[in-house]
Amino acid sequence: MPVLVAKLTLLLTLALAIQPLLRRASAAMRHLVCVSALVGALFLPATLLAPPEATAFRIDTAALIRASRPALSATSHWQLAGILVVVWAVGCALLFLRIFVGYWTLGRLLCDAKPLDTVGAVPVYFADISVPVVSGLLRPVILLPRVAEAWSDLQLAAALRHELQHVERKDLWTMLIGHIACAVYWFHPLAWVVARRSRHEQESACDDAVLASGFPSASYADALVAAARTITSTRLIGCHMLTQKTLKSRIARLFDGGLARIPSRFGLRGAAVASVAAIALVGMLAGTPQATAQSQGAGGQVFKVGGGVSAPSVRAKVDPEYTPEAQDAKLAGTVLLSVVIGTDGIAHDINVVKPLGMGLDEKAVEAIQKWLFNPGMKDGEPVQVRAQIEVNFRLQ
Repeated sequence: MPVLVAKLTLLLTLALAIQPLLRRASAAMRHLVCVSALVGALFLPATLLAPPEATAFRIDTAALIRASRPALSATSHWQLAGILVVVWAVGCALLFLRIFVGYWTLGRLLCDAKPLDTVGAVPVYFADISVPVVSGLLRPVILLPRVAEAWSDLQLAAALRHELQHVERKDLWTMLIGHIACAVYWFHPLAWVVARRSRHEQESACDDAVLASGFPSASYADALVAAARTITSTRLIGCHMLTQKTLKSRIARLFDGGLARIPSRFGLRGAAVASVAAIALVGMLAGTPQATAQSQGAGGQVFKVGGGVSAPSVRAKVDPEYTPEAQDAKLAGTVLLSVVIGTDGIAHDINVVKPLGMGLDEKAVEAIQKWLFNPGMKDGEPVQVRAQIEVNFRLQ
């Protein structure tokens, strides 16, 4: 988990750090960078699933009970980890529920909506909402507030063009990616910041596309002001034409003649390639914990058995101790550890792969730290070898 959070922070920080460098670029390019970071964030857990290249030592270690041993206070970090997982799952479930309710609300609105017309194969309705919005992933629809019936033709045309741009740009799908990323990483503030920045840039990109089509800036600004007068809520899942917080900045952009309105395909492809490369790099940097062995020569390569590399062997071992909690519960079983057997014959970089609980995981680690090994050999020289050790606890 710490590794995942660290590389998530790095990826999202990179996305935000790049934004000022693209301030004179098109909003579509900045939006692409934000969405790429959110997509990469959702794929980051997959980089932690690759099992380490290792050979498994199956060592039967029976732990003897010493009833006269004084009681020890053992607090298992696995219990805390379990609590954190439950907290994360509850937060995640609540946010996914909010997404579902948003789409369910859309269905209810359509039941009472008044059909207007079809624009660009997208149905248009007057509904009980306060701001124009496009919603619906598979079958997008444009919803206009009922007060829009009193808008001028130019204001109505501006709203329709803006929402059609969301459909053409597939913004409904990129917005869903942002919602999912925030639901999965609800505990990380940068996920919310990048998602919010993504929504802001997608609105700016649609504004640019409307102006690039020849729509007058002044008339478009009037349409934004007209929409702002009726805003009360934007809880519906979809691409809203406006929020009260962005009105001033949106109108200011309309009259800035120095902004790039139309993104170049070459620039977008370059940004996409760079984003993929950055995601891959972050994934590789965070996905090699087995290479951080704490042995002498920790910067050296960690090998697996085979291809000329011989397996390490146990030279001396110490039996692990039972904890009073495990003894009282008559707990028995196996703790699986992933270790790096260093050239010094000592186990380093010890991680619990399969826990047993009640303090036995910690006791297994303490015992393995005292074991001595004959290191693995390659071409007559000792090398670091990753291995998995099974420590079996049995009541006697």
